[in-house]
Amino acid sequence: MTDTVRPRKQRWAIHAGALIAGAAVGLGFAPVNWWPLVPAGVAGMVLTSLDAKPRTALWRGYLFGAGMCAVAFRWVAGALGVGELAALVAWLAVWYALVGLVIGLARRTPAWGAAGIAVWMAGEWACARWPLGGFGWGRLAYTAFGTPFAPLFPLISATGVSVLVVTSGFLLAWVVRTALARPKWLRLVTPVGLSLCFFLGSTGAALAARPYDPPANPGSGRSEMTVAVVQGNVPGKGINALGPIYTMENNHLSATILLAAKIATGKAPEPDFVVWPENSTATDPLTNTKTAGIVNLAQDLVGTPILVGAITMGPGEDQRQTAGLWWTPQGVTATYHKRNLVPFGEWVPWKSVLVKLVPDLAYVGRQSVAGDTPGVLRVSAGGSPLRVGDMICFDVAYDKTFDEMITGDATTGGGAQVVVVQTSNAMFTGTDQMAQQARITSIRALEARREILIATTNSSAGLLDSRGNVVYASQMRHWDAQVFTVPLRTQITPAVALRGWFDLASVAVPMLGALVALAWRVRRGPGHAILVREAE
Repeated sequence: MTDTVRPRKQRWAIHAGALIAGAAVGLGFAPVNWWPLVPAGVAGMVLTSLDAKPRTALWRGYLFGAGMCAVAFRWVAGALGVGELAALVAWLAVWYALVGLVIGLARRTPAWGAAGIAVWMAGEWACARWPLGGFGWGRLAYTAFGTPFAPLFPLISATGVSVLVVTSGFLLAWVVRTALARPKWLRLVTPVGLSLCFFLGSTGAALAARPYDPPANPGSGRSEMTVAVVQGNVPGKGINALGPIYTMENNHLSATILLAAKIATGKAPEPDFVVWPENSTATDPLTNTKTAGIVNLAQDLVGTPILVGAITMGPGEDQRQTAGLWWTPQGVTATYHKRNLVPFGEWVPWKSVLVKLVPDLAYVGRQSVAGDTPGVLRVSAGGSPLRVGDMICFDVAYDKTFDEMITGDATTGGGAQVVVVQTSNAMFTGTDQMAQQARITSIRALEARREILIATTNSSAGLLDSRGNVVYASQMRHWDAQVFTVPLRTQITPAVALRGWFDLASVAVPMLGALVALAWRVRRGPGHAILVREAE
């Protein structure tokens, strides 16, 4: 039955079903992690878009996207406000509306599934890059950690895993649609049987991938490094989380003093270097002598370099940069500038105009300037040369930034041997954002099969192993200082080396399948129309 002959109440019920399907997918994201709802929700979206006019299918796709993003990213309202969440959801839902539109246009052809998958994957790729740098937190791959698909991350990347998750939803929709057109006894047997076959097949593929476990390959005389991770804690939350001037600096000094005491008493081994989080100094240690003195004191106490997360002034007037500074007794010998900035949080697009229209945007302060070089610091630690890979906060969600840090370039002399994340989640204290960023970081560890050290201002500082599992995570709103020994690695997984090809194939392959299906239908003759005009 098409929408044109359904009662109005039934059509509105289907609209609501699309919204509920999206909300179900949203519950698959951290911290809820109800991942079986993800393919079910995708299938619900597909089924509500089939047998509908294109404009209705577009609307239902939009409702699905709104439901998914409102549930998954509700933390935006808690940290920034309901209006900001509404604006974000209104934009993100557009990508899913396009999927619904394509399904509606192709619903009478054998190409609807492949075309829908291609548009979905194109939307995930584009959404992570545009506009204003993109917002890629809604990738369905980010719901797949801990599922049968997870061991495939180092082989086919997050892009490939997203394809499998999306395809599972489309397949489930096809199963349900086929079963409903058959005798009653098949309505249960067919979906259950085919779904079981799909589950067993995906599990088998995942198990086959488990032997892939690259060995440590330092490319230098040492095979491991001992690293201390410091969490100094913050006094507040939201935009006032960092507290009065010098609070952050003194908090991280205090935690480092306690670290030094643990080392002196034999309760912790001596580290080769120490990591402080993003915003561990709220004032510029390159220009503020008091801040520099605090960092120098901390460095003297532990006797090793400190990777300091700082906000530095410049390079131009009314500008600033978020940086990782390799602090030694000889001064700062290496610097990484954060590449992926948060619009309206770290910088304001069209600032001269928007601040006049929305005065509250003035709280952002100086315009942050993004870095443009790989996050690889060429340093000396423990008496050996070392390449430290650094990601700062939202950097973890961007494929290019992550991959270039792992592989390096001619200027860095190679890719990271040990990987650290410096982050300040203080603004998002008590929200789901923390769990979602932690989940993305775990997937990065699994993609590259690298251990990742995490330094935060107030939660989840610690270590992930090369499968993305938590070895140690600090408590929220506590100071902490821990020392870990991690292997040095230089191997490059297929996920990192071939990600660009996976991105291309994720759209090109299903689109080619759609074209083949259409060509096959055309060859069957004029008696089999590609599109059937809806009854008016």
